[in-house]
Amino acid sequence: MQGGFNAISLISYISLLGYAVGAAALLIILSVFNGFEGLFTQMYSNFDADFKISPATGKYIHLPHLPIQQINQIEGIKGHTAVWEENALLRYNGKQTIATIKAVDKNYLQINPLDSNLLYGELLLETDADSAFALVGNGLAYQLGVDPGDQFNYLGIYLPKKGKVDMLDPTGAFAHGLVFPAGVFTVQEEVDNKYVLLPLSYVFKLIEDSNNISALEIRLHPGINNQLVRTKLTQLLGQDYVIKNKFEQRESFFKVMQSEKTISYFILVFILLIAAFNTIGSLYMLVIEKRSDMQLLASMGLSANKAAAIFVFQSLWIAITGGLVGIIIGLAVCYGQQEFSWVALQTSGNTVISAYPIAVKWQDAVQVFFTLLAMGLLTSLYPAYKAKSFLNEV
Repeated sequence: MQGGFNAISLISYISLLGYAVGAAALLIILSVFNGFEGLFTQMYSNFDADFKISPATGKYIHLPHLPIQQINQIEGIKGHTAVWEENALLRYNGKQTIATIKAVDKNYLQINPLDSNLLYGELLLETDADSAFALVGNGLAYQLGVDPGDQFNYLGIYLPKKGKVDMLDPTGAFAHGLVFPAGVFTVQEEVDNKYVLLPLSYVFKLIEDSNNISALEIRLHPGINNQLVRTKLTQLLGQDYVIKNKFEQRESFFKVMQSEKTISYFILVFILLIAAFNTIGSLYMLVIEKRSDMQLLASMGLSANKAAAIFVFQSLWIAITGGLVGIIIGLAVCYGQQEFSWVALQTSGNTVISAYPIAVKWQDAVQVFFTLLAMGLLTSLYPAYKAKSFLNEV
């Protein structure tokens, strides 16, 4: 009998260990996804504005129709940038590719902190002498072989013109310009392979249109309530414009991140649920072993429901104890990764991330705890039912 008790106790401790390891793994995985989400949000934050105002219908905003003065009077707004975007053909030193031109006004570099994103060259778009320069995404720079240190090669830009195309002279359908690539920047691969920054005034001269823009980007002061500013912008602009925050501007990307996090959570929960079935086995064995004792206690007044509650409590004790131990271990591992970068991240190119980013959210810790609590209840149902059945037979 003693040997049987030791076997049951051993299985119970194994179940507790399974809960602890599962809780730690859940918390660590969720925190790693939080870390990557925060990292990419920070990467994009220097390039994407806090709010982007674009037309609800059509492709362009007629600039004179925008209430710029009223927008600037909204409390919390640091500044705005008029933006014009269009696909263009780029040529440099015998190479060519398709890219997206993002033409911005003089406010752009003043309110967008791109200094940390500059790989090489100079963070410059225009000078007081009205000289225009280009800032090229790292991916495009690699494709074209752009070298800001080469004073003899310029970036050729071919933009489509409005109006009818003369079939006898199709080159007239494009506005052509030459600018010197002052610098190469990096944000994230999606941006690096797509964008070239140009001065808005220079592009307006090329396309002979200074009244239409693609969007108005707005930057806020740190610590401002974004939702309050958005509400005021919506009231001011009405239904003719669409206002997007940082996450909505990269909606597909962040939806994928959230989906991967959710899928990983359910996969780990499923694995943990399989491990939790050890608890069912150990409790059922305990029910069988203590059957005669329960019958004795039943003769002294122990009800079937109270007997069942004993095994529910036992299962919850294993789940809660294992869960708390696992959460503590997970928090310790997350703290160690944050402080000492235990797990390195293989990187390539100019990526400066040396270790897996990690960010613990208290909501995740609460979610892990209640997940294990639910498992504790689930695994107690069958042993509690059998205990109740045995006493009802008495």
